[in-house]
Amino acid sequence: MRNNSVDFAIITALRIERDAVRDRLDSCEVLQEDFEPLTYYYGRVSIPGSNEYYTVVLVALLGMGNNEAAVATTRLLQRWEPVNVMMVGIAGGVRGKLELGDVVVSTFCYYYEMAKLTTEGDQRRSEQFLSDRLLYGRAYAYEASEWKGQISVLRPGTVQTENALPEVHFAPIASGEKVIADAETLPRLLQDCPKLLAVAMEGAGVARAAANHTNPPRFLEIRGISDFADAQKNDNWHGYAANAAAAFTIGLLRSRPIPPLAAVKTARTVETPLLILRAQSLRAIAPDEVIKSFGDDLKRREVETSLLDFTDLVANGVFTSPETAVQRITEPQGALFGTLARRGEAELVFHGIIHIPLAILAGHLITDRQPVRFFDFHPSPGSNTWSWPGDGEEFPPMDVQGLPETLLRHTGDVIIRITVSYKVFPEQTRKVVPEGAIEVDLKLLPQRGIVRSENQVREYGQVFRRTMDLITQRIPNVNRVHIFYAGPVSLAFHIGQQISENIHPPVIVWNFHRGYDWAIDLAAAYVGEQCVIRPTQA
Repeated sequence: MRNNSVDFAIITALRIERDAVRDRLDSCEVLQEDFEPLTYYYGRVSIPGSNEYYTVVLVALLGMGNNEAAVATTRLLQRWEPVNVMMVGIAGGVRGKLELGDVVVSTFCYYYEMAKLTTEGDQRRSEQFLSDRLLYGRAYAYEASEWKGQISVLRPGTVQTENALPEVHFAPIASGEKVIADAETLPRLLQDCPKLLAVAMEGAGVARAAANHTNPPRFLEIRGISDFADAQKNDNWHGYAANAAAAFTIGLLRSRPIPPLAAVKTARTVETPLLILRAQSLRAIAPDEVIKSFGDDLKRREVETSLLDFTDLVANGVFTSPETAVQRITEPQGALFGTLARRGEAELVFHGIIHIPLAILAGHLITDRQPVRFFDFHPSPGSNTWSWPGDGEEFPPMDVQGLPETLLRHTGDVIIRITVSYKVFPEQTRKVVPEGAIEVDLKLLPQRGIVRSENQVREYGQVFRRTMDLITQRIPNVNRVHIFYAGPVSLAFHIGQQISENIHPPVIVWNFHRGYDWAIDLAAAYVGEQCVIRPTQA
């Protein structure tokens, strides 16, 4: 039996899809294990110009649909512990928005089957499974066209010219339990999810299994368009579309989107380096400023630095363009994604003097799957420092008020006020949130500098996470959660790490400057959509 843990698991639904991927692996060993119904194809994908490679396990499902996909993915995850999982294959596309043979990379998987049946009609209760931000960003930036030349079957019914080569699109991919071949279903789905470009049958099952695994892998779905999911649907383009999806997928891997496991293990034979992420908007931070506060365990480590800089966006104390700041944070080739790509290869250290919504967004994109060491700035006359002044000290518990004790059939928004360094006033939060919102307070007796240790940051982060989980359980129909926060930047970043795209309702984080003047919709930022909200838009 092969040892566990591979770089990539690639899941396909059809043999034609499996073969298109298998034929592009540098090596391939067929593995059929006792009492295991799935056949695994274990191989490698080499990275040109280096001695590095990815280990890959490929599997074809035993049947179509999300249930089959979820069961197979769960077995695969338990057996192989992959770091990344990709669903690769063919799909129906939206006529007029793309061409047959084009490739769609999912921004998120849109599961549309859930619904409530009422006398007034069906109420659709869709779910979204977001693609991993790092893999998606790397796919988005993958501009090489060599993969198009690796499509090994002829394009059906066309003259083989360069103009007939496929394009890559980035959009939601729907997932359901039906083969769609009528004129009504896809237009109906577009009413609920207008940016939809493709529809298939397994992505939600794979994504759900991945999200619920003990050590969740990254997830991405890549589909080649084989028909337009209408009455003219046929199999003519299956071969070409499967090859296009496989060629793009393997081409992406050859571009080294993330460090291979072997490189990470080699790096771990020496002491793991520190990757210091500093975020600045309110003032510049010197590259070595935080290093002076390191203890002996950190001082001897090799150090690299990465910078999120927004100081040019602040004029006279006013943040001039949160939209530009969000673009910098979510830029696939930017500092934050460069940091994400080093996950497992270096230990992350975060510190910053930055506007709160940006800190929470950065933490949200890093997620709690990435261990982070925190430092915070503690100004005092003559002894400004990033050192924690209260390591080992007891600290006050964070009080939670306003949570419903039982299930609440509330349809609307929820306000969470987090009072740490300064008081968050209810009357100010109510000015920017629609009336009728449920109000929850997480609070200390406010005091500047009250957070004095990294353990305190983590404990308060857990209180916030439990609060979000209880809101999700006890107020299942909540539309959005609005966060109003007054506390240290490190805790804001850690709170962002605790917000789950898959579990919690959409979250809006507000900025305060003599009043709440703008906010970031975290889910919209995650998928690269317009995400900055002004008070009149809330």
